[in-house]
Amino acid sequence: MVMSLPPRRSLGHRAVAVAAAWLMGAAAPLGCAPAAEPSDPDASAPSDGGLFGDTGALPLDTVAPADTTDASATDTKPKDFDGSRNPLPGVLLLGTVLTPSQSYVGQVLIQGDTITCAEPGQGCAAQAQAVKAKTIDTKGILVPGLIDMHNHILFDIFDGDDWLPSKTYLNHTEWPKEVKYGAMLDVKQCLENASQGKPKWCPAPYNSKEGHLKCEMNKWGELKGLVAGTTSIVGLAGASVPCFHSLARSIDTQYNDLEFDKIQTSALFPPSTEAGDGVCKNYAKGDTQAYLIHCGEGVDTLALGEFNTLATLTTEDGCLLSPNTVLTHGTAFGPAEFAKMKENGVKLTWSPASNVALYGTTANIPAAIDAGVLVSLGPDWSMGGSQNLLDELRFADEWDNKHWGNRLSAKDLLTMATFHAAYSLQLQDQIGQIKAGLRADLFVIDGLAPDPYDAVLKATPAEVKLVLVNGVPLYGDVALQELVADNPGCEKAEICGRGKFLCVAENSSAEKLGQTLADIKAALEKGLLAMDAATPADGWNFAPLTPLVRCKKP
Repeated sequence: MVMSLPPRRSLGHRAVAVAAAWLMGAAAPLGCAPAAEPSDPDASAPSDGGLFGDTGALPLDTVAPADTTDASATDTKPKDFDGSRNPLPGVLLLGTVLTPSQSYVGQVLIQGDTITCAEPGQGCAAQAQAVKAKTIDTKGILVPGLIDMHNHILFDIFDGDDWLPSKTYLNHTEWPKEVKYGAMLDVKQCLENASQGKPKWCPAPYNSKEGHLKCEMNKWGELKGLVAGTTSIVGLAGASVPCFHSLARSIDTQYNDLEFDKIQTSALFPPSTEAGDGVCKNYAKGDTQAYLIHCGEGVDTLALGEFNTLATLTTEDGCLLSPNTVLTHGTAFGPAEFAKMKENGVKLTWSPASNVALYGTTANIPAAIDAGVLVSLGPDWSMGGSQNLLDELRFADEWDNKHWGNRLSAKDLLTMATFHAAYSLQLQDQIGQIKAGLRADLFVIDGLAPDPYDAVLKATPAEVKLVLVNGVPLYGDVALQELVADNPGCEKAEICGRGKFLCVAENSSAEKLGQTLADIKAALEKGLLAMDAATPADGWNFAPLTPLVRCKKP
């Protein structure tokens, strides 16, 4: 069911909204699901819109294809853990900085949750705030935090080992009829205690407000993105809950660590006339600045006809063809639809890997670009889509090289996943670039490739040295532990053979915000085992939990 309610406002609750105010002292080097989910209305609801405890390495990845199960681990909370993230004055990062137009060797100064300077050369070092800031020579590439524009995040506890389409389809009404998909959907609905579509067999405690795992499911999806440099996610998680405050920004909810939430979403098509009219009213009042809706998903006339349906379903024809509207998929669209989108300022989100898995092809991005349509990127989900946005960037690049003659440069693709995404959400004054005045959402990767934009397309979570969200370091190389040794709370992990830290818990025991990585992983693994035990007759098991990263063999 698609609702048209004004989005609710952010509470601005992240435990420490202090930018990389965690480093002080001398310089130190740094070493879809697709639209139609008829049984899944919650996934389509609009959004209501030492840091490093020495706990030992927690293996969170697997090597594919030879080793496809999650490594075992014994996990404990850091001793004397209280979840705090202690503030320090600031940080001055040195490295190669990427922008939508160019790269430069320079500096980025972070104070609190904000980038206060980003300049070539030594342009930030002379600023007064830089005097007490910790200077870090990253010896790497500083990249704007990736913005995932399309992810059915509660499904990210699964991947292709759990379900893949058995064949390619013509449109999004067909593949949900696959029996194994239905079984997987039932497991997801039960674990989150979905308000509609929950199976009758769903056992206690998961079928209750107190016992559901929606928080853990959302956090696992955010962690899969975070380790790959994704700092904001359109997660389509249905009704939002306070635990969405942690980790990556749940950008389509009130718990996004901004001062407002003006994003609405719809994963089902078509919305009702009443719902569409409500969105248009929100546009007029300024309550909704971005409406993200699945449209044109498929390759037949039914999918193509959705564009005209969108234009005519409201009382006032065409009010959803607006600069506030972002269409997800558009695989059926051609030059005529893209021309109409450009005429009205409508934008497009592209999910190539999932499109190809389900329909054998993807949206005609060269035609969209030729028409002047702004394109952003999202992996959709992990069952046929990509496990993270870095993988989706690589898939997009490979598809482009094979089918479109390398029409899209590495810089073009990165811009889709950063600045274009922020602009589509009308949050370009908050996120999407490394620029003074914007939020300190960025990540650092190894800088070994001659072209730094190409280096991003080659990067995996192993090469991600550091991730900041709102200025808070949440993931990075374990070698950085000594820089924040007085802060408790983070856990060590091994990602594709590299030692990493992950800072998951916040300084609160409320709303599961104090959960550690080990807590989340254990709860989900237990829940999946319980689902399998409750459904022995269906012939399928959905345990073990899909890993945060499936590593590629060299």
